[in-house]
Amino acid sequence: MGSSDSGLMKAVVAASRAASDSSYWGSFLSALCDRFDATAACIHTPRDPVGKWSLFSDVGLPRHTVPDYIEHWSARDPWMAGAASREICVRTGECGIGRELCDWDELERMDYFHEYAAPTGVKGLLAMIVDDGSASSVAPMTVIGLYRRPGLEEFSYQDKRVFESVHAPLQLALHTHWSLRRNLETERISTALVDVNPQPLFVLSQTGELLYANPAGQALLARGEWIDARTGKLARLGQLEAPEVSASMARAQLGQIQTHSLLRMRTDSLRISATARFVPLGIDNPARWAWPRAATLLTIDLGHDDHQSRRIAQIAMQFKLTAAEARLLNALADGETPGGIAEHQAISVHTVRTHLSNIFGKTGLRRQADLIRLVTQ
Repeated sequence: MGSSDSGLMKAVVAASRAASDSSYWGSFLSALCDRFDATAACIHTPRDPVGKWSLFSDVGLPRHTVPDYIEHWSARDPWMAGAASREICVRTGECGIGRELCDWDELERMDYFHEYAAPTGVKGLLAMIVDDGSASSVAPMTVIGLYRRPGLEEFSYQDKRVFESVHAPLQLALHTHWSLRRNLETERISTALVDVNPQPLFVLSQTGELLYANPAGQALLARGEWIDARTGKLARLGQLEAPEVSASMARAQLGQIQTHSLLRMRTDSLRISATARFVPLGIDNPARWAWPRAATLLTIDLGHDDHQSRRIAQIAMQFKLTAAEARLLNALADGETPGGIAEHQAISVHTVRTHLSNIFGKTGLRRQADLIRLVTQ
């Protein structure tokens, strides 16, 4: 692609934006139409037009075009059939023009042309296989088609060469688009699976950064008895201080599950109250899609006597409390006043009362005593 080709550059910029915002696919196609004097264009996934990972965006085509093509004509597309039989425009990066894929005389004798293509203003074709779908985990087969209505000059071989020159940045944008879509879907699934677990779970990066905590984990963090985080990183776990925590995570990242009995002071003696495990996340673990920097999963199996942590976690999940609200509720259950909570958590009394008002609104309760009973019941 020549640096002076502003038309192609405009299309590449729009494709880059479409990678993260699908609304830009239309701008991308419009830019291609302007550059190649096309009257219509579309980008689509012909092998799975309505599936989970389908993509179909168009400009310049009548409204009925897309549903008609998907329902009636996709399996009878002579250009797709000609590409397969002549092995033109079938592999990633290859482009083709209409007359290479199906002779004009033959096309004009087909129902496809008279009942679908011509009425929708399509005759001339310039197509690109952005990805042939051979690596289905990266992208499905995805095709761009540029069209000219009957009566206009056909696309030329020079048009084909210019279009081919822009394939690399378009494929990169497409792969980014599918990667982000898969990440978002997997994140929703992974987060849901983590959230329903009644035990505290934490997703950690290689350096110990807390990437995610489920509601039970957020409630445990709020109490500050078992686990501490500083500047977003795991700093203490039970009686284990930062150096021991870091060493255990490093061993886990080598593929070995690390198990620790956590101790807590009760009256004048130490007792085992919980079990913590650092579980390595392999490179193919689905959690890596949701949290690309994830390296370790920390699970904490609380003792049966830690009713309050469990109850706070249940309430946080049931009423969709934020971490700050769960922390406040836990402090109230411990007998702290709003003024004391503000001092200990280094926030203003106004912020404490705002959180408290939010908790009342979510739970439907009206008094602090009712909130405490909710926790202790």
